[in-house]
Amino acid sequence: MNNNTWTIEQTKALFNRCAAARKAGKSLSAAFEETAKLTDRSVNSVRNYYYSQAKTFELVPDIAEKLGISKAEVHRDGFVPFRADEIDSLISSVLTAKAKGVSVRAAIAELAEGDGKTALRLQNKYRSVLRSHRDDVERVMAELERKGVEYYNPYKKYEADNFSRLTEYLAALDDKKVGKFLSIIDKLT
Repeated sequence: MNNNTWTIEQTKALFNRCAAARKAGKSLSAAFEETAKLTDRSVNSVRNYYYSQAKTFELVPDIAEKLGISKAEVHRDGFVPFRADEIDSLISSVLTAKAKGVSVRAAIAELAEGDGKTALRLQNKYRSVLRSHRDDVERVMAELERKGVEYYNPYKKYEADNFSRLTEYLAALDDKKVGKFLSIIDKLT
């Protein structure tokens, strides 16, 4: 079977499974997994196909109607951007929790008050800010420093000191090279 080609029957079955999952108040993941098994496709391939077809059916509802697919709309929550103060609060909360030995995931779970969707949204924003907005993170850390609040520096592990670099270098050497290195150091002392 060509996994790039979907039959009309497979498409209808996928949308029926998804409609049934929605009606039961469940996520679409189980419908995607079941379809993946039945069609010998990856779950990601099924998910991508579903959303691309759902978008097509939204734009051209006549196609969905002709196929007998009644629930083709994609349910989206409205996009709510983070305010600057929310981002600062998120970064501050996670960095101070990490300083106390709490994992990022646990800190975010507490902020989300048990809501999985909120936790995922917060975690994605946290990772995005760390990766793409270092200046904002450093500004928040400077503010925490000014207030005397202990925090975790997420960039410190990348800014290794000489001892850390030496340790990493030695760890990468085989036993013979480590012995040679240590004999050179011994001669220098």
